[in-house]
Amino acid sequence: MTRRLEPEDLYSIKLVEDPRISPDGSQVAFVLMEIDREAYEYRRAIWMASTGAGTPPRRFSGGGNDTSPRWSPDGRWLAFVRSPAGEVKPKDGRERDRGVGKGQVWVMPSDGGEGRQLTFLRDGAGDPVWAPDGESLVFVAETGSPDDPEAEDATLHDRRVPRVRTIDRLFHRLDGKGWIYERRTHLFSIGRDGGDPVQLTDGDWDDEMPAFSPDGRQLAFTSGRMEDRWTWLGADVYTLDLRTRALRRLTDERWFCYAPAWSPDGKRIAFTAEKRRDYDGYSDLFVVPAAGGKAQPLTRDFGPTFADSALDDLRAGHGVAHPVWSADGEDVYLVASGRGSTHLYAVPAEGGTPRAVTSGERRVYEVSADAARRIFAFASSDPSTPGDLFVQPVDGPARRLTELNADLLKEVTLAHPSRIAFRGADGWGLEGWVMHPGDGDAGSLRPAILEVHGGPEAMYGWSFFLEFQLLCSRGYTVVYTNPRGSTGYGRAFSEAVNRDWGGKDYQDVLAGLDAAIAAGGIDPDRLGIAGGSYGGYMTNWAVGHTDRFKAAATMRCVANFASHFGTGDLGWYLTVESMGGLLPWKDLDELMARSPISYVENIKTPLLILHSDNDLRCPVSEAEQMYAALKYLGREVKYLRFEGQTHDLSRNGHPRSRVIRLHALLDWFTSHIDVAASREEAASGAASSRYAEGGG
Repeated sequence: MTRRLEPEDLYSIKLVEDPRISPDGSQVAFVLMEIDREAYEYRRAIWMASTGAGTPPRRFSGGGNDTSPRWSPDGRWLAFVRSPAGEVKPKDGRERDRGVGKGQVWVMPSDGGEGRQLTFLRDGAGDPVWAPDGESLVFVAETGSPDDPEAEDATLHDRRVPRVRTIDRLFHRLDGKGWIYERRTHLFSIGRDGGDPVQLTDGDWDDEMPAFSPDGRQLAFTSGRMEDRWTWLGADVYTLDLRTRALRRLTDERWFCYAPAWSPDGKRIAFTAEKRRDYDGYSDLFVVPAAGGKAQPLTRDFGPTFADSALDDLRAGHGVAHPVWSADGEDVYLVASGRGSTHLYAVPAEGGTPRAVTSGERRVYEVSADAARRIFAFASSDPSTPGDLFVQPVDGPARRLTELNADLLKEVTLAHPSRIAFRGADGWGLEGWVMHPGDGDAGSLRPAILEVHGGPEAMYGWSFFLEFQLLCSRGYTVVYTNPRGSTGYGRAFSEAVNRDWGGKDYQDVLAGLDAAIAAGGIDPDRLGIAGGSYGGYMTNWAVGHTDRFKAAATMRCVANFASHFGTGDLGWYLTVESMGGLLPWKDLDELMARSPISYVENIKTPLLILHSDNDLRCPVSEAEQMYAALKYLGREVKYLRFEGQTHDLSRNGHPRSRVIRLHALLDWFTSHIDVAASREEAASGAASSRYAEGGG
């Protein structure tokens, strides 16, 4: 006998992160993430899994927060980053200068033994990369000094000194990280046995994502050194000669480049990139000669985007897709997202049609390969799998190595989505999913919640979504779609939303709901809507333009483009790029016409507002405007403000806050949309009101 899923089940979910297969392909080091319910802390440890059959995974590292496992080329050592479990603060200046409380690079024999801390940097260290000879590593670390040192050091002396910040650049904060203008990220090297690190790069820019050339003489990396870097974010691919320190820039400032990877012969470098300006939400795979020359895009006409743009609520961000060259240099392997799935593809290095390596309705979210490029390890999620470890030969089927959540999944009833195809605005072919409750009467009409994803340059699809499963467990059907603006359907589809937020994208969203109703099983008189970020914008917009929803929940929303321009960490970028160059002091009327706050008097739908007070992407002022206006108008509105949380609250926020958020959503909808109406009542309501508003 199974039970229904509960928000508290979040505490039991375990996830595979960052799987790294050994050079000989015999083992996979991976990070196992779980939540300590008593401490309300995330715990991460490195585990080892044999790629052979019959051997269960074993814990490798003993720290409470160990991440980024990286094999030495000979497989004898594992480098990783160890951070404190929970918040640890230095007690004095000496501890501060040695980086107590910060993540540091460690090394441990891969067959077990004592770990050794290599770095003791004040601001920590991360992203270790082994040199080809295994004698040293390169890593990234922040440099710089606080602009108010007395305030920075006050806590070491049990004093409170209010900080005064001096800011002189447009881009100076980042959601999830905070103030960034004082620090720069640079590259360092250190011997395998430790010693003093050597700083390899310097300057008022960030150098990241290092990769060694096959002969170990050069590094490729990304760096944002363009003059306008604090207004229009970007990064070029550079190479650094480790002997002469000579630099070469390989790209031309038009792109935001990521994750360079050398070909086996050292003559070419593959990388991914997206446009810096006129953003279309797409990432392409490029190859450039290492000695200099024109970078060639390999994937411009391919529908999927070469990034992991699939969404769920169990992990924050999408990660950076790292290219992997085949042993003969003929192909480049990389994950790409399209039509609801993320898969590993092989892309011909000289150009041609990418071919899928992995298959199935799933999200492949992190990949690594052995030295011979014969076998891949990857983490994967699907609607019944939160996140497990798999291995797959390049020309064979995938095999599962973990079932981390088997006990939980045996206890609970899960719902399974079915795909729907429909026509949106302009007759465009669109797709979405309908997830009916798993234990109900298939012949009854159910209330439904329409979910709208964020981005909008992202996609819903075949991944595990706890929020959706919980709504189904309460008797709601969940409808979720990919309207224009979503990735995975071609760049023209993705960029079609620009300067049209609240226009044809809104028509697409309602067309998906109408298609789900037409497919059967949904009561059109018992509908709700919810969404976060861009989905929060669309929720605000929808309830300002229709009364068809009985309740709504807007999360980490945008309400006012004019105010968001100057308050978000990237507010100017979102406004200019998404709204076609509109500026508040020149184009206020048009910006306000696209802002949900302008239609607040129309809102009669009870609205739940969920927002984090440390959300820098969509600042809490956006929620405050919606709440104050609705409260002033005497409308039904409830506001939960989550202290100290960021834009990614639902994915990596404080565990208790995440559970409270899920309870609030369930309580709001169950108190406003009845799930117990009889089949006869639902059927009569459907006959009278189906398509009453013509699909928007």
